[in-house]
Amino acid sequence: MLTTDFQLFGAICIVLGLIFYTNGLQHRYCHWFYKIMPVMVACYFLPSLLNTFGVIAVPHSQLPELVGQYLMPSCLCLLLLGLDVRTIFSRGGKLLLLFFIGSAGIFVGGPFALKMVAMFKPELLLDSGENSLWRGMTTLAGNWVGGTANQLAVKQLYHVGDSIFAVFVTVNVLISGIWMALLLALAPHQQRLNQWLGCREALMSVATPEQQPQAMADLPKLMLLISIPLMLTGLGNALAEETAIWFSQLFPAAKAYQFDSPFMWKMILITTGSVMLSLSPARRLAIYGADKLGAVCLYLMLAIMGLKMDIRMLLSLPWFFVIGAIWLLIHIIILVVATRCLRLPFSYLAIASQCNLGGAASAPVVASAYNKALMPLAVLIAVFGYAWANFIAWASGQWMQTIH
Repeated sequence: MLTTDFQLFGAICIVLGLIFYTNGLQHRYCHWFYKIMPVMVACYFLPSLLNTFGVIAVPHSQLPELVGQYLMPSCLCLLLLGLDVRTIFSRGGKLLLLFFIGSAGIFVGGPFALKMVAMFKPELLLDSGENSLWRGMTTLAGNWVGGTANQLAVKQLYHVGDSIFAVFVTVNVLISGIWMALLLALAPHQQRLNQWLGCREALMSVATPEQQPQAMADLPKLMLLISIPLMLTGLGNALAEETAIWFSQLFPAAKAYQFDSPFMWKMILITTGSVMLSLSPARRLAIYGADKLGAVCLYLMLAIMGLKMDIRMLLSLPWFFVIGAIWLLIHIIILVVATRCLRLPFSYLAIASQCNLGGAASAPVVASAYNKALMPLAVLIAVFGYAWANFIAWASGQWMQTIH
């Protein structure tokens, strides 16, 4: 049995190496496997098998501390480094507005879905400590506005149990995957949908920025890409505890809203600092693979968190999928109403929704199916979601924990 953190980290690296090696093979069985279980899901669920079958023991592991203190903040910083705030607000226009409306749909939809399902199965509202339903739903809100990095950040913020977290990782993959497939299937029918929405053709074209080319990084650039996120993380850690104490003393009532939590302030400071870096000359480093380094941090986080997952929690999935379906439906209804009122094309609705639910990886895929000129803008708005998501998920959690 593997018990030390050195052994556990080695096991994680072996699992991740096998996943990415087999994913790169052209063998039909590998292609079939990763079509059923996407790489991101495999990086979370396969390490959990080590725990399920008693290969490892993780009750006192410090690896989850590594995630919260270093990997997750560094991941957010690297993903936000290439954010072009000026372009989003100068050229995004109505597409950005729809993105915010879609985020509002996710904020409202979670509590509404929780309340509706609780009418038929009230035991879901019972307090289960760190595995309470509302806690798991906050992580899904973080993912659906931002991405997996935000989902992991919210897990730390609300002390979400690994079992309920695993459930909503699965719910996210299935529900968001079905919605993306439906959006792609509707792309050939967008002209008919535009007529139903009362779209004005003049809104179909929009000036968008050119995507930044990727460049090979030399040693100095790589060192900067590694040191800047760690520097910002260290600064956030240093200031967070003092800020939490000062704020809770100044505003005692704020304790009810997590503002006495050092982790909450660390996320605020690191997110704000990352956006400020994206406005500085440091943004030029993004072309040297900041997003790829961020992805490395992300996959390591997923594998480490997967070590503590209890697969038995998946037996309760049907009701959780109902919650996810209702939640998504509310998001869609709000977006459809807004798009029809603003007389915007269906392509705007599809891209704005995918920027929320899919993130920077899948938003350009949907954009390419509807209007290739919108692909760079879709990427920028989806990346902006990384900065926006933590605040929406926090507010959603504050609302959902009051539902009884």
